[in-house]
Amino acid sequence: MEAGVSLQVLTELAAPRFPELALSAYLRTDEGAGRGFYRVQLDDLARADLHELTGDERSALRREIPAVLAALAKRRFDCPMVAVFSCRPRAFVRIWRLAEALPGRVTVAGALDLAPIRLQLLEHPPALAAIVDKSQARLYALVLGELSEIGHLEGTPIRRHRQGGWSATALQRRQDEHARGNLHDVAGTVAGLLERDGYRRLILAGPPEARCAFKSLLPAPALSLLAAEGSVPMYASGNELAGRLRALDRQVERAERPLGGDSPGARLESGEHHHEQRSDERSGPGHQAPDGPP
Repeated sequence: MEAGVSLQVLTELAAPRFPELALSAYLRTDEGAGRGFYRVQLDDLARADLHELTGDERSALRREIPAVLAALAKRRFDCPMVAVFSCRPRAFVRIWRLAEALPGRVTVAGALDLAPIRLQLLEHPPALAAIVDKSQARLYALVLGELSEIGHLEGTPIRRHRQGGWSATALQRRQDEHARGNLHDVAGTVAGLLERDGYRRLILAGPPEARCAFKSLLPAPALSLLAAEGSVPMYASGNELAGRLRALDRQVERAERPLGGDSPGARLESGEHHHEQRSDERSGPGHQAPDGPP
């Protein structure tokens, strides 16, 4: 149901054309909101623009709203805004988290409205997250709060030894060599992803000893992109994993943002998209007339 998060996915979303018309909706989130929270937003945004829609666009809007509500019904988001794209004749629904709030908007058109996502990507460049230990690594892409595992690398297993003596020392030395070889392979993979896939920063997680060894093996260009570190366990999954990695990513962004710098949402509200209204100027969220795809 949800879109992947690589930058290629954004290109893939921009490519299709929808003769049947598709709905793009940008909606505020609220973890404590009731079941009608998204319905109220959609109704409010649709009502504001209804007089500007053609008959076909109105029909498509009525057709897609139930699909959007169904996609959101059982989800809770730890982000301020989501974009939902829907075309029921194509059985197509995608959800994309946004890093910052912006005025709500709905668009019914033959292509998806991706302009807000593109704008936020300029302010929030994608990050590559690596959780490493001596025998394996898990790699994740973080794009505007969307998290997706893009690789799981397994090296030579590392065994623990309790017995003493010369043989145990030699065996431990061999295991240390295996660990270094594993981390060296991971460092090469991470460096390659950073170089060719458009990631602008690296987030490193795992046990402190493995992180230290891993950093010593990274090429200088890759090491220069290291932005944050944390002790995220290899076994973390689901909400725990996503929450920890997103928290590290947000720390980086707060540290990098210049004092007094405008956010994408602030620029939208200041008039960059002149059809939008501030959400505090009317009873519902702000809106933009659906004047076509970006």
